[in-house]
Amino acid sequence: MTLPNPPDTRQRPQRGPRLQTVATNLRCNQNCSYCNRRAERDDLATIAPAALRTAIARALQQGAEEIRLTGGEPTLRRDLLELVTFARQSGAQRVSLETNGTQLDLARAQALAAAGLTSARVNLVGPDARVDAITQDEGGFARTLAGIRALLQAGVAVEILCVLTQATRSFVAEMPAALMAAVGDVGRPQAIEASVPDDAPNPAELLPYPEAAELLKALDAACRQWAIPLRLAADSGPPPCVFPPRRGLPHLYRLSPGSRRLARHSQVAACAGCIIADRCSGLADSYLRHFAVPELHPITDEKARRRLNMLRPLPEQIAHELVTQSLSAAADGTPIYDAIIRINFHCNQACAFCFVSTHLPPATDAAIEEAIRAAGAAGARIVLSGGEPTLNSRLVDWIQLAGAVSSQPVCLQTNAIRLDNSELCRSVVAAGVQQAFVSLHGATAAVGDAVTDTPGTFARTLLGLDNLYAAGVEVVLNFVLCETNLHEFPEFIRLVAVRWPQALANYSFVAPSTDLVPKEKRLIPKYTDMLPFLGEGLRLAESLNVRVVGFESMCGLPLCLIPEPFDRSQLQLTAIPEGMGEGEFVKSDECLKCTYNARCYGLRQGYAELHGTAELRAVLTP
Repeated sequence: MTLPNPPDTRQRPQRGPRLQTVATNLRCNQNCSYCNRRAERDDLATIAPAALRTAIARALQQGAEEIRLTGGEPTLRRDLLELVTFARQSGAQRVSLETNGTQLDLARAQALAAAGLTSARVNLVGPDARVDAITQDEGGFARTLAGIRALLQAGVAVEILCVLTQATRSFVAEMPAALMAAVGDVGRPQAIEASVPDDAPNPAELLPYPEAAELLKALDAACRQWAIPLRLAADSGPPPCVFPPRRGLPHLYRLSPGSRRLARHSQVAACAGCIIADRCSGLADSYLRHFAVPELHPITDEKARRRLNMLRPLPEQIAHELVTQSLSAAADGTPIYDAIIRINFHCNQACAFCFVSTHLPPATDAAIEEAIRAAGAAGARIVLSGGEPTLNSRLVDWIQLAGAVSSQPVCLQTNAIRLDNSELCRSVVAAGVQQAFVSLHGATAAVGDAVTDTPGTFARTLLGLDNLYAAGVEVVLNFVLCETNLHEFPEFIRLVAVRWPQALANYSFVAPSTDLVPKEKRLIPKYTDMLPFLGEGLRLAESLNVRVVGFESMCGLPLCLIPEPFDRSQLQLTAIPEGMGEGEFVKSDECLKCTYNARCYGLRQGYAELHGTAELRAVLTP
């Protein structure tokens, strides 16, 4: 059985950047007023075909997956086709081109695509021929649009590079609408990447960061009208602290632990109070030569930090997190493979321990449909999840599709808040939901609402659960144990027994598997501190005939720590497939001697960093 790979946001050591650029030449047929890379002449030895092939081969040997051919203007080379072919045949997974597009027609774009060109980044800074005054290329704007059309028609993915300067500020926000009017019948760009230069041949072209921030807001609003993602170039300012609190654009940034710190950047006094100072480069030294330090608003809010967390360009991050593979076991021990498909990422609650990138926009409908069909073809149980999937306007459609392509029961992973609406609940059940995995992180409103940081939603979740239960849906209630709620686990069990007696109670522990989850002891207490409450709950469940599950889950308890009198032999555990959880979990020497070693994940690496591995002990059974 083959399923899509699960999201993996762990930091891995790499031999080199996944993407490496190779400058094919520095000459350019345009002379943009902000460009400081263009040269009148090239060093012929540096750009000789043999030298470029050597540079491409070296980049691939260092671990590059994508080769980006850039300039100057690489389409001025007559042997560009041969360079693309060489890169693909040498093992590049992707070859991209950075260009102004003016030298491309359909025939050349099709030839490049056939040779292996996968994407192009096209420089476009405005909506009309006013751009020609900036590029000093009369007619260049029209030829760039023609080049973009040619690339799209040839099946090459296109991104737009958009430089924000004094010269472009008056009209750059008009560009997305003009672009779509010109090429919308043949396709759309995958994204627009904005860049704010910090140095230029003429420093008068540069924008102070506060002005650039306002211009980015205008451009972002224009991009949203056409559903085109906007991002900020990785080497560009302004830093996120230039935006006032709650008025920023966090989706423009990719900042997480291990992010590459930019050379020739400096942190200033205000950075000392910022919780992302470990990953933000600060201000460009060249910017500080031209401008004073702007007013900064250091990031101090945990929610703001989460929203800035991005390891990949936005489209890649969305695709990476769309599907998660999970493993559980049926009553007879048969392994059940789940494909957890996140039909959107946003949520109407704000649990601090959530590892989902709730700041991401949703995947396209086409990508969601493809994921559902692939999971069905693989024989997986399809779990529609989020964020909060009931916020997706096409939820019923996705449920119906999942039921049509899979013989397994369709499961909905939800907080059930919106299912307090009886009509919505009936439509979800009628569409084919047979199982619901519902988050309920307390036994009282005071604790439940504190955990979710969303007052008033605990009571609505109870009503949503009532509706699901009354409709005959198989309900599993998930209680994530943390410092705030662990004392209520026994009362949670009692609540389940009284209100939904046939439901299953699932316990989980906080999964510090990504940087989205703060690795703090207040959020992630030691297992041994939680065991008294878990044990009391398990004993109460046995007396009240409530079935508790979660022992076989990645988010469950290491099997050696299951409290007495629970009998581990009652568990139907399946062997963990090779590679599942690799790099995210750690084990101690005790684990190697344990009877359950092949069926237990051990400890999350983030947990071990906080509390060590001394709690683990070998379980020896005949």
